[in-house]
Amino acid sequence: MDSTKRLTIRLENLQFSSLRYRLVVNLEKSLSVDPSLVFLESVDSTNLALVRLLGTSVKPDLFAVVAAEQTAGKGRLERSWVSEPGTSISLSVLLRPTPTLEKGLVPLFVGSCVSRALSRITGKDAGVKWPNDVQIDGRKICGVLAELTDQGVIAGIGINLERQHGAPDTACAVSDFASEDFDDVLAMVLAELRAGWLRWLSEGNDYALGLIRSTSVTVGKRVRAIMPSQEEVVGTAVSIELDGRLRIEGSETNLVSAADVWHLRN
Repeated sequence: MDSTKRLTIRLENLQFSSLRYRLVVNLEKSLSVDPSLVFLESVDSTNLALVRLLGTSVKPDLFAVVAAEQTAGKGRLERSWVSEPGTSISLSVLLRPTPTLEKGLVPLFVGSCVSRALSRITGKDAGVKWPNDVQIDGRKICGVLAELTDQGVIAGIGINLERQHGAPDTACAVSDFASEDFDDVLAMVLAELRAGWLRWLSEGNDYALGLIRSTSVTVGKRVRAIMPSQEEVVGTAVSIELDGRLRIEGSETNLVSAADVWHLRN
């Protein structure tokens, strides 16, 4: 198909609230990676949209929903996760782990796959700040949120394409480093995630853990971790464990499963 032509995606039978979407968008590269990809111009939350679709029928492994605008998304610890139109990619992917796969590794693994895609796109070294941020040069370019459902794990991915109004100095965007557009970035992320996931299913947890450790920018750093209980731990992040927990060595050893983590100057 001529790349100058625009692809028409008709979502004839989907209703979200009272709105029916009939969208025209250039997603030729992304659809070549994932022909079943569902695109929404604007949505409350791609994770919620995917949950609603799961309520209508069983969906296959790696089924994905993507939006150019998200108005009521949620990040970790119920924080708001919204995006301005056209400035980001909001993507949710259904993953169906086998019983032997360690589900605690999923958010880190997804972040690792995204970091590899963004490294290729930007020419910069992207890495994962535990537990769920993808960074370039210490600045956040992507966040990941994984939610467990009765059909599998939903991995929510938010990638900054452009700088959003009011974004902090600790954030960056693809446009800071490269000229790739929505379709270019989405296609690369979908391809990396698909290839990585299939290797994990085939090769097991050692492959996933190796990838996670190779892309971590937290291990080896002195960190401060604030738990949901507000307990604070300070020490050196020495490893990511088999179940995804972060091992911090300080006045004592701590295995952290959920926390806000800051990198400190050594």
